[in-house]
Amino acid sequence: MDWIWMIIFMMIIGAVIGGFTNFLAIRMLFRPYRTFYIGKWQLPFTPGLIPKRQTELAAQIGKLVVGHLVTPESIKKKLSEEKFKQETEVWISQKINSWLDKEMTLEQLLQQFRIEKPAEKTTAYINYKIEQKYFALKNIYMAKSLKEMIPQEWSGMVEEKIPQAADQVILKAIGYFATQEGKDKIKVMIEDFLKERGKLWNMVQMFIGNDSLADKFQPELIKFFNNPRTKEMLVNVLRDEWIKVQDKPIEDLLAKVEDDTLLDYIKQWGSEIIQVETIFQKSIAELIAPYREKLHVEIAPRLLAAVGDYLTTRSGEILERFEVEAIVREQIESFSLQRLEELVISIAKKELVMITYLGAILGGLIGLIQGIIVNLIS
Repeated sequence: MDWIWMIIFMMIIGAVIGGFTNFLAIRMLFRPYRTFYIGKWQLPFTPGLIPKRQTELAAQIGKLVVGHLVTPESIKKKLSEEKFKQETEVWISQKINSWLDKEMTLEQLLQQFRIEKPAEKTTAYINYKIEQKYFALKNIYMAKSLKEMIPQEWSGMVEEKIPQAADQVILKAIGYFATQEGKDKIKVMIEDFLKERGKLWNMVQMFIGNDSLADKFQPELIKFFNNPRTKEMLVNVLRDEWIKVQDKPIEDLLAKVEDDTLLDYIKQWGSEIIQVETIFQKSIAELIAPYREKLHVEIAPRLLAAVGDYLTTRSGEILERFEVEAIVREQIESFSLQRLEELVISIAKKELVMITYLGAILGGLIGLIQGIIVNLIS
């Protein structure tokens, strides 16, 4: 029976040696981390394989990533996958909805980009541009006549409207002078006219009287306005004035208007049209509400397609500009050896343990074979 115990003993010794040898070999991939010397003589196998070759390993992994893993072809393939496109569109839509549901105002959004008082700055910018445009247009057009400024069609349209304008003036005049207020105005005008003539005023007052004279003038004045010749005269007067106005330079027409006054009016008019403060206080969701469906259905897919096409055509250039190979190399070189060891072992822990067990099994089998051979020989 002694030979059986001898075989078992040799199997155990072989298993221990085989397992320990493989375990030591795995550890020697990383350990020791640094070189040891006895005097000037470097101890063999120091440092370990990976510490000694870390720079070369980093360079090779960088080339592997760029040459075989993250390549322009792999990026193009991924971007062209329909499943990836659909998932990305859904993700973008979810992000947009989540962002819009926060009810963030336009002012709050700009403040996140360190833009303070956007409404005040926008108003100041608009007013500045209005002033610039006003003086630029003034320098260009002030010396020109109104006829040069407006299209000929507009001038013709104004001339066509002159008879209608004359009718309106006459109707307003008749309506006014037919009232008691108009009659009183006639009386005042007659009095003012006759008072300047001294004795004539006293004679009229003595023989006719103020009220009687106004009563006689009122229907005659209305009859005057109803006369077709009055309209003809008024039309001719308005047409002549319109011709004169067209020939005058803009500078003469606006001679009594000060720049500051006109600019204030334009700025006020602009602020009423573009309510800057109100716009910046509205939420982003409210501002884009009319376009929200279009944003999801058309804009987001088009934007995604445009980005995808750009990345597809420029992926090689992008990888080159980002220097992915250098980034991978630098990151691996910057890893501490302990961290690198932990990373590799955590990834291949099960396989490394199996290698240790395999060494023990092979060592045990070798011990069994040796034990049998020894017993046969002896």
